[in-house]
Amino acid sequence: MYKSKILGFRSSLTVFAVFITILSTFLISSSCSNDDSSLDTELSQTLRQILIDNMDEFGIPGALVGVWIPGEGSLIIEEGVSDLDSERPISKDDHARIGSITKSYTVTVILQLVDEGTISLVDPLSKYFPDVENSDATIRELANMRSGIFNYTEDRDFVLLLIEDLLRAWTPEELVKVADHNSPYFSPDGGWHYSNTSTVILGMIIEQVTGKFLGDVIQERIVAPLDLKGTTYPTTPDMPVPFTRGYLDLPMGFSDVTFSNPSSSAGSGAMISRLNDMRKWGQALGTGSLLREETQQERIDSLQLIVFSPCADDDPEREKRDCPEYDKYGLGIGELNGWIGHTGEAIGYTLLVMYDPDSESIIAIIMNRSGIGEHVPTKVFRDYAEILN
Repeated sequence: MYKSKILGFRSSLTVFAVFITILSTFLISSSCSNDDSSLDTELSQTLRQILIDNMDEFGIPGALVGVWIPGEGSLIIEEGVSDLDSERPISKDDHARIGSITKSYTVTVILQLVDEGTISLVDPLSKYFPDVENSDATIRELANMRSGIFNYTEDRDFVLLLIEDLLRAWTPEELVKVADHNSPYFSPDGGWHYSNTSTVILGMIIEQVTGKFLGDVIQERIVAPLDLKGTTYPTTPDMPVPFTRGYLDLPMGFSDVTFSNPSSSAGSGAMISRLNDMRKWGQALGTGSLLREETQQERIDSLQLIVFSPCADDDPEREKRDCPEYDKYGLGIGELNGWIGHTGEAIGYTLLVMYDPDSESIIAIIMNRSGIGEHVPTKVFRDYAEILN
């Protein structure tokens, strides 16, 4: 059984720091780069240099960037390596774990079920799982991170177990039980605190009302209709070929954490995808092509200003946490610099996909390192958005 002492889970980085001191910046120079661009040459060079500067600063082995601007062209950047041992150049066809971008899929299914009248956003959690903490929170409050339910990846005992064995299989019920061992952050709608538990529960609700495994529901309702041939909801640690390996550094150097059990994140972060599929998903998420027009508008209207540093927590004895860096957050969707989409961090990977409603442009970023402390795709994106806006 492969064992690892690494954690790259979004929203648990501060917990991880309790146990491991991350090295200061460990720089890796790019061994290979490739651009595929129909954008203006000067703009393409500027965007590429921003990426390279951040990769150097934060020690990113490999990165993929896609920029698609209607009427102006596109840019694909393949920079660095997918495998530190073989030095294989990273490729736009490589698969990667997309972490919390999964949340945008799970909540989209929830909204489809709302469209069909199967559930309602005002349904209380108690209708489905009455024994969970803050069971009077609504589905809406779970989807927009205002449920107050404790984030299980901030539980120290869970983190230790995850570090000990990244291949361990977890059930969604076990993940929720971890959360229930901790007090809520606040009463429902009493603040904003990013919680993987909330989206795990939404996945459980989907399974309860459909009678199907969440991965199968996402496949039927999103992956197949959008023809996302490189996107899966895996049930094992295996990766589809080709794939970029995922890394995180310890004081003794980089460690390969590619193979981890996706069940540890379930509906909050289990999925795998690749760059072009992320483009398709960014467009569908931003335009609401899989939802009724009224429901998509409600999703956009749900975006509210948030405080992510620190997240709200009414417990004065508990260590304060920072949450993912969004300007606004809503129903399984976030806003950065006026663009909408979702960021992600999985064990060994950091990602982002954003859509600009004004220009209909899309930016997708994949990096094969996690646990840095700063979400580098978000940093790169903000630089890009300042230029493109």
